[in-house]
This record gives sequence, C-alpha cells and structure tokens, in this order.
Amino acid sequence: MSVGPKQMIPRSSRLRFLIAGLLLCSAGGADAAGPGQLRSQGKVILEKNCGRCHAIEAVGASPLAKAPPMRDIYARFAPRELQAELREGMVSKHRAMPQIDFSDEDVDAILAYLYALAIRK
Repeated sequence: MSVGPKQMIPRSSRLRFLIAGLLLCSAGGADAAGPGQLRSQGKVILEKNCGRCHAIEAVGASPLAKAPPMRDIYARFAPRELQAELREGMVSKHRAMPQIDFSDEDVDAILAYLYALAIRK
C-alpha cells in the first residue's frame, strides 16, 4: 500500500499501532481465538457494556453526546495505559458511567477490535 504525503501517518500513531499490535500478538486470548474471532468478541463486549452511550463503530456519533466514541478513547491512551484502565475499570467524571472491571480476555478482545478500527483509517 502506498501512502502519499497527505496520507502520512504521524510517527506517534505508527508507534502506537505497532505497540498495540505487539500487545495483541502476545495476548493470552489470541491463542484461544483467531484474530477475527477476537475482534468479534471485542465488538460484542463493547456493544453490551459501552454501546448505550459510546459509539463503537469506525464512524458515527455516540448515542450520548457527551460520551466520546470508543475509537477516540483508543487514540487518547498509550496501549499499555488503556489496557490497565480497562482491567481496573475506567473511572469517569460522568456519574452515570458504570465502572466495569473487564477480565484479561475481555480486554484483549476489546483492544483487538479497537486496533482493527484504528488501522482502517
């Protein structure tokens, strides 16, 4: 795939994608499920737990205007930081947002799905 000057991916984003890819390759859940199945599981988990407020697709607005799309949340964090936040239950200033402690397998699936969205851009 050739990338023109206007389509250059910033170095920080390339590094983020590389690190995220390495995390996914080393994830324990990746051994039990193929990459496509892992991404599908991640989408289902996000739909169930986050989709009521956050957009979980590659495009589109969130159902709750104040809730950033999950693709934007993915772009805000370093991969290891997001991994830790999901495992520990992301804390929000928004009182109605539930604090969910995702399992290691759930986190691997969520990150696989969000990573797949990020590399489509």
